[in-house]
Amino acid sequence: MGHVLGVDIGGTFTDFSLVDEQGRITLWKEASTPKDPAQGIKTGLANLAKARGLSLAAFLDGLDLFVHGSTIATNTVIQRNGPVIGLICTEGFRDVIFLRNGFKPERFNWNLKPPEDFVPRYLRLGVKERLDYRGNVVTPLDADSVRTAAKALKAENVKAVAVALLWSIVNPEHERLVKRLVEQELPGVPVVLSSDVLPAIREWERTCATLLSAYLLPGIAAYLQELERFLKENGLRRPLLIIQLNGGCASVEAVLQKPIYALASGPAAGPAAALHCAKRENLADVIAVDMGGTSFDVCMVTGGQASMTKEMRVEDMPVGVAAVDVHSIGAGGGSIAWVDKGGALHVGPQSAGADPGPACYAQGGTQPTVTDANVVLGYINPDYFLGGRRKIDPVLSRAAIERAVAKPLGISVEEAAQGIFRLVNNNMISAIRAVSVERGIDPRNYAMVVGGGAGAIHAAKMAADLGMKKAIIPRYAGVFCSYGMVVSDVKHDHVKTMACNSERLDVARINALYAELEARARAELEEEGFAPVQIELRRYADAKYPSQVHELTVPVPSKAAIDAADMAQVLEAFHALHERMFTYCVRQSSVDFFHWGVSGIGRAAEVPAEEMPLQTRSVTSALKAERPVLLENGFAPTLCYDGSRLVHGMTVDGPAIIEQENTTVVLFKDQKLAVNRFGDFIVRL
Repeated sequence: MGHVLGVDIGGTFTDFSLVDEQGRITLWKEASTPKDPAQGIKTGLANLAKARGLSLAAFLDGLDLFVHGSTIATNTVIQRNGPVIGLICTEGFRDVIFLRNGFKPERFNWNLKPPEDFVPRYLRLGVKERLDYRGNVVTPLDADSVRTAAKALKAENVKAVAVALLWSIVNPEHERLVKRLVEQELPGVPVVLSSDVLPAIREWERTCATLLSAYLLPGIAAYLQELERFLKENGLRRPLLIIQLNGGCASVEAVLQKPIYALASGPAAGPAAALHCAKRENLADVIAVDMGGTSFDVCMVTGGQASMTKEMRVEDMPVGVAAVDVHSIGAGGGSIAWVDKGGALHVGPQSAGADPGPACYAQGGTQPTVTDANVVLGYINPDYFLGGRRKIDPVLSRAAIERAVAKPLGISVEEAAQGIFRLVNNNMISAIRAVSVERGIDPRNYAMVVGGGAGAIHAAKMAADLGMKKAIIPRYAGVFCSYGMVVSDVKHDHVKTMACNSERLDVARINALYAELEARARAELEEEGFAPVQIELRRYADAKYPSQVHELTVPVPSKAAIDAADMAQVLEAFHALHERMFTYCVRQSSVDFFHWGVSGIGRAAEVPAEEMPLQTRSVTSALKAERPVLLENGFAPTLCYDGSRLVHGMTVDGPAIIEQENTTVVLFKDQKLAVNRFGDFIVRL
């Protein structure tokens, strides 16, 4: 493996992680450019090339891997700035997305307004057709009704069409015929089929996943294809890969076939970065946290596997497909502090973003943010933000906090800044508890792996408050997700629906189904250039007790032919998982199975990690200065160290500040930091 590059577009910064064949890491940050996201990438690439004394063409030509992730797809849905799209469904079922699954998000709130329709009712059109639950034709597809619907959508100038027919999950032929007919009437308009996106039961989830895919497709297709074209024209030899919400990456072509996988693209790489770091410390149970400019992301990694979920929603729209279970809240360096009418302080979820950014950026921002508070508290060195590439004005930070927080509350600027720091920490601790304590998991048995430009300022305090014993701050913490991209494998999920009960299992049919899915997964990966030894196929099934609503996903043995004993193993795995998740199980009960799936994984070449020799020189050689920092009981002179000069064998006792180009570490009293042989900071709490 030669040079590999990961690029992650965040709300405030676009992060770059470049790893060479010796494992040396080059980290870089550019301000994100929301109006033209690709511009931040182009600027960063040019600066990386310049820093290495290369032309852009020579730099890109030397890359063996380029992986990209962003929140563009997620923001498109949240901001509702996508194109006009239409839905074609079975006649009589166009209100599926209005009726939902029969549950209200707040079921006891009588005043809760129904969510705004993602697609207006007049753009949801039914066609005459009907299949039964076995896929048999009850009513043949009426081609004229399809043409009529297509012409109506054409008159509304839709830019994409979603097709979700009843029982297409067991027989997709009607949907495929609809696609051919619509393409004849609307040439050039993409048509997305539910049987391609999410061939699984539950009409609301499947229809929503298809609608989201259609809504995202025009925008991300234009962006990704233009970026891919720019990279190729400027020397990139390898295909651009995109990180997906399932934690793996895929080609642009594969992502555009299932656009739903582009959601949560950036944050999904965080757990991979955390696990890569945790393995160096022989840890398999960690909590990955990433505090960037606009959000705070947290994910549990247990037994070396990131938590997955099928309950992910964007703007209350279910995604439906299996996604890395990243819990996000509006808490980042750019999160705005404000006082409500009752005199209570809040932090977020609003963010100053990249433009205008925190007040201290001097770009026109006037509202106080977490970054401004950290400047006032002395945690951030105004002269060394981004290694000195961006100037910080502490006077603007003080003025913003004084006007919007200190004066309304009748307190000093320092007290207001400390309140902002404590409150954002409390918000982030609540997010960690939501994925751990509230699910019966004790975070004290886990280590925290910290990412994000702002994460290391807050992490040691948060971990201590949670009773955790160790926090790990990787060398690449400031560009956490972009590094996770370069250590992520290629991954494609394939699923089929076959409902059955454990008391009446047709093992031969299950074997035939897995053989079909595995052949499809293997062929896809081989077409992408993976050798047989690089391919791993993982089987899984969705199961539940009869009368339950939701399933749990359990692994299925990967064998040429599974038998009754193997299925007994699967049943026991389900009971054990149910007990771990919900404190009980019913082993005497039968189990319902619905979905059978295969994850095809193309193992990327191992990314090397540069190791440091053990040093015996004193930590004082890394000492930069001493400056006043507000820790527990007011400002006190605090030692500040140059993080780039801290090497394997050195330790730092808190209180202390460790400054790096892309992040800052804050150590409090009785905390101790040691540098491991990979240059990661291990904080004992």
